[in-house]
Amino acid sequence: MAQSRGAAPAGWEARILAQLEQREVRVATVAKVIQSYTRLAGKVGEFANHSRDAEARSREVQGEHERLLTSYGRNGGGVGAGGGRGMSLAQQRIADLERDIEGLKEERTLLYRTQGTNAQRLLDLSDKMRDTDERLRQQELEIMDAHEALRRSNAKIDDLRATLKEKDGTIQILQDEMSALQLEIVQIEDRGRRLQSENDDLVKRWMQKMNAEAEKINTVTEELELIKRKSAALSPRMGPAVFEDDQFFGAQPPLTGVSAQHGASLAPRNPVGKIDARMEEVHSIAISSSGELLAVGGQSTTVKVFDAETGEGVFSLTGCLKAVNH
Repeated sequence: MAQSRGAAPAGWEARILAQLEQREVRVATVAKVIQSYTRLAGKVGEFANHSRDAEARSREVQGEHERLLTSYGRNGGGVGAGGGRGMSLAQQRIADLERDIEGLKEERTLLYRTQGTNAQRLLDLSDKMRDTDERLRQQELEIMDAHEALRRSNAKIDDLRATLKEKDGTIQILQDEMSALQLEIVQIEDRGRRLQSENDDLVKRWMQKMNAEAEKINTVTEELELIKRKSAALSPRMGPAVFEDDQFFGAQPPLTGVSAQHGASLAPRNPVGKIDARMEEVHSIAISSSGELLAVGGQSTTVKVFDAETGEGVFSLTGCLKAVNH
């Protein structure tokens, strides 16, 4: 009950308090009934004493009446003035006594009637007292059950508090682990951004290198074409055997990326076809020595090989891309 004064009572505590208040009201009502019963019993005792007194007075009056009648019988034959006055006084006394007897009888009847009414009221109050006692016993049992339920509820609340404390500790551990994982994720994201930046720089340098080599190849090819045209213009005067490719260009160094079968050719400046490699990023491209196959590598460790003329996929290779990238 001390907890309910400090804070708002819970539902079951409020019900128990309401039941206790109702019991106090009923006990106060029963106390009033008991007081009324006690007063009524006192009045019944007083009426009984009064009735006994009235009966005693009635018996005394009847005895005196009989004595007067007896005295009147003994003196009935006497003659004289003294006898006449005694007779009239006796008759008057008898009449007074008879009136007193009638009054006492009426009073006794009234007392009997009042006593009967009080007895009935006493029986009603006794029945009401029995019902009240039964209700009080039932309420005491209910209060005992409520106290037991309160005890079980308090034990359950203690268990729940212990469980909540344990779960709070688990939540704190999980939050610490989550913070550590978030820090690790941030570090991984930073590392990924650095690797992506380095990869972009590498791809950019590789593309610049490939473009520079292609420009060199184009320059050399254009020079060769110019030399061929000049040699073709001079061939009618110098003879065909002197300007064969193997003899004229025998002292020239071999060109990188030029096929011995197809001879020198210009690097394409405009797209002549499109091959869907189905890759998010293309990091490397290589052509076979015969020029029939095209190998493409990306972020994964898979190299896809296509037909250079049709663009159809031929097969895939899985493993390290070092040979393709370099």
